[in-house]
Amino acid sequence: MSVERRCLLIGADAAVTASVAATIHTAPGLSVAGVLEPAAALSGVRPASDAVLVCDGPGQPALEVARALIRGGVGSPVILLSSTVDLATYRAALALGARGLIGLPPDPVELRAVVADAAATPVARQADAPGSGCAVVLCGAKGGCGASSVALALAYAAGGLLIDLAGGFDDAALRLGCAPARTLADVAGLDDALGSEALRSLAVRHQSGLRLVARPQGPGADALITAALARALVREGRLASTLVVLDSGVAGRDLGPSVAQPADRVLITTTPDPLAVDCASRAVKWLESSGVPAPSMGLIVNRWSKWEDLTLRGIERRAGVPLVAVVRDGELAGSLPRPPASLTALAADLQAA
Repeated sequence: MSVERRCLLIGADAAVTASVAATIHTAPGLSVAGVLEPAAALSGVRPASDAVLVCDGPGQPALEVARALIRGGVGSPVILLSSTVDLATYRAALALGARGLIGLPPDPVELRAVVADAAATPVARQADAPGSGCAVVLCGAKGGCGASSVALALAYAAGGLLIDLAGGFDDAALRLGCAPARTLADVAGLDDALGSEALRSLAVRHQSGLRLVARPQGPGADALITAALARALVREGRLASTLVVLDSGVAGRDLGPSVAQPADRVLITTTPDPLAVDCASRAVKWLESSGVPAPSMGLIVNRWSKWEDLTLRGIERRAGVPLVAVVRDGELAGSLPRPPASLTALAADLQAA
């Protein structure tokens, strides 16, 4: 069975990119992942692709656009489509790291061969670039359990990536005092085509080392995060950070299973009171019935004190999943407290798994 290669077209001339797209449609094994103007492509919000085809445009030759893309750390091999195909242009293309140079208009057989050859060798990552990390979904047994505070502290402890999917007005950006230039609304249309580069481009870095991908605000914001996009956030989050924490809000939301099913761990946050613990038990059963593997689930008890009616062992038995961390009452007070030792140890264990 032949492998279909997804091609992302970038160029300032709409007629040229349309012509190349038509050629791709006639080439077996190739498909168009998207068409972007250079400015949009350089912003970092790009669909996932197996090869990036950069076309000549008025005042924006393919060489210059490709140079900016490669310097910015594009994750797919870059191929130039230029009206000038000579030795000097070929050498310049190789010097900047492009994988091929094709004349315009492209021949479908040549295009297919060059794309297949380029896609067969992945772009080398930098030595300090994250590889396949751990994706952890945090959800609350019910409202008021402090799940978002726990999610923030866990990501902070790891210096990782926090993706805010919880509802309400008390969002992570507000807690961190951030004003993100972009939110998940900027990639809402990508859905399953979301790539790790696009995800990284959304993240704002806090002085603590934590990176945040903020959720959209306003009416209809929740509808922008589809099930396909939620799954892609988990998948690409692993490539963007050694530990990605997805705050999914209260368990039971429609989005919950889409985020939880592909995650490495699903951690339910509860407070020690019997009502919250019973809600945690219901959340566990609901997640299991939604296809979340039982071994991936764990329990975090927040606001614990020695005066509680239930013991930690009793909470664990009542909830029906293993206890993985205990946050004592007052340890997460404030907008961004230092992560308690229990969450620091948990973050280290998750990264090492």
